[in-house]
Amino acid sequence: MPKSPIPDTQYRPYERQPFNRDGCTLCGECFHRCPVMELPLEQAREEIERLLAGGDSPVLRACTSCQACNLFCPEDCRPANLIVDHWHEAYLREGLPAHAAYLLPHTRPNFRTDIVDRLPPDERATVARWRQDEPAREFLYSGCNLITTPHLTFSRLFDGIEIRGGLDYCCGEMIFRMGLYEALQQVARRLSHWFRRLGAERVYLVCTAGLNMLRYVLPQFGADFGDIDFQPYLPVILERLENGDLGTIRPLDLAVTVQDSCHTRVVEEGYAGLPRRVLEAIGVEVREAPHHRETGLCCGIGGGFSHTSAYHPVDLLLSARATSRDHRRQAADATCVYCSGCLEMMSVARFADPSRRPVYHLLELVQMALGEMPRRRQGTLARHFVLGTARRQFPRLLSRRRFWLPDLPLEPEPGEAI
Repeated sequence: MPKSPIPDTQYRPYERQPFNRDGCTLCGECFHRCPVMELPLEQAREEIERLLAGGDSPVLRACTSCQACNLFCPEDCRPANLIVDHWHEAYLREGLPAHAAYLLPHTRPNFRTDIVDRLPPDERATVARWRQDEPAREFLYSGCNLITTPHLTFSRLFDGIEIRGGLDYCCGEMIFRMGLYEALQQVARRLSHWFRRLGAERVYLVCTAGLNMLRYVLPQFGADFGDIDFQPYLPVILERLENGDLGTIRPLDLAVTVQDSCHTRVVEEGYAGLPRRVLEAIGVEVREAPHHRETGLCCGIGGGFSHTSAYHPVDLLLSARATSRDHRRQAADATCVYCSGCLEMMSVARFADPSRRPVYHLLELVQMALGEMPRRRQGTLARHFVLGTARRQFPRLLSRRRFWLPDLPLEPEPGEAI
């Protein structure tokens, strides 16, 4: 049966509201269009009814909380909220399995602290410099993903802009998508305090997830950011490319598929066009993968967000492999990402989906077009992730211990800051 047209409204920011049971017509479009499940329409209707009745459903295990179903619901009933609320309730009852701790942003150690510990000396020094608390009215917020890939900023693309951030000032995107609402409220409180201390007025981001969290999500969980203007950094790069401010552009003879961040569909209308315009400006041809823009698949990390999975490494690898294979269904020279988190997971995917197709961050491609030589550390990044998982997470898979997240203090504990 052919799918009905996508609703005219293709951009819906997150709303912290429960699922609209009264408005739901049980049409099934949400799970029918879901890029991960793509359930037959009749089964999709059955699963909605099962969730509304409080029963178990395979949807609760398969969902990557990418928010696509919220976009596709013709009645704007927020089916993604229904799923994540189920996960939240399960967390309150049962806690999380021991192996989840390695992927959570505020536990120590975790996969990011292990990666940072193994960065080259100059990159570690860069991360330490970003962590400074000197006031800055205008700066680029690193986010936790960029902290694991600081080499992406070793370019004149970032000349003249201060960078601030640390792993202890993560935006909480991963715990948001798991439904750990109480922890997210504490993240909102900590970041509000930190931004005020810095005197922030305008904050740029290269991370789409961070932009969505700071603009829309965290204020609904108690963040008080005042009048801070949160802006994407890609338009700055695009304008400088088009104005010739960055010097001569050497067009790249390259065709790529584009991995869209899950947050692209909810952060700003038409946001997916930004990275594509940057690629056009440097001569790169975009060949769209079967799933892209509104129907894009999560890079892989979302495969571990369900309460049942709680970052089980097998689920992460299978999810990343599915996305990698989707890209390889379209002939191209490389896969391009514009999120550092996607860079990590798409690089890890090559362990589960062996392929010679390289993965580039958009910033690397721009650097190449400017005649710069980016550091290509994707292989090392992926190995650190896999080895850390094998060393720290795998032994916990057999543990029956469960835990609840401790309170997050307003200021990082001594020794926490990275």
